[in-house]
Amino acid sequence: MQIEARNEFAADPFATHAMLTDPVFLARVCIESGDLDHRVDAVAAHSAVHRTMRTPGSVQKFLGDTLTLLQDVRWNGPAADGARTGTLQLTVQGMPASAEAAIDLHPGGRGTVVNVSGDFTIKIPFVGSKLEAQAAPALLEGFAVQQRVGDNWLARRDG
Repeated sequence: MQIEARNEFAADPFATHAMLTDPVFLARVCIESGDLDHRVDAVAAHSAVHRTMRTPGSVQKFLGDTLTLLQDVRWNGPAADGARTGTLQLTVQGMPASAEAAIDLHPGGRGTVVNVSGDFTIKIPFVGSKLEAQAAPALLEGFAVQQRVGDNWLARRDG
């Protein structure tokens, strides 16, 4: 299943990238998402987030009460204007569910636009595509949380 997400942040690409790779910011996203537990490792070129969360209700009977999501983001170096590309890989520990996406961070919008585009799959015969459609809104909500936390983070930075 194709996934698309867009965030716009009121900061230049350099500051936006610094925020998106700040371990404190990434931990705040986990907390605001309601994660039960999380561990964050991040530097400018790579971030890894290990998150335990409640399973979305729509797929709970197939995946159990909780799931562990491993989020791996790798960034390429910046262009002169701060634009960057990267990759996002999400895997659900012990489950045949994953996402692979390209990230495009560039000047635009309120300062910086971050586009994520890729594929989300749950490889379970006969029901995988149905589960993908049911789980996709929870996956996309993660990008909405990142937007809200990022807006607050940047507002505090300026104020």
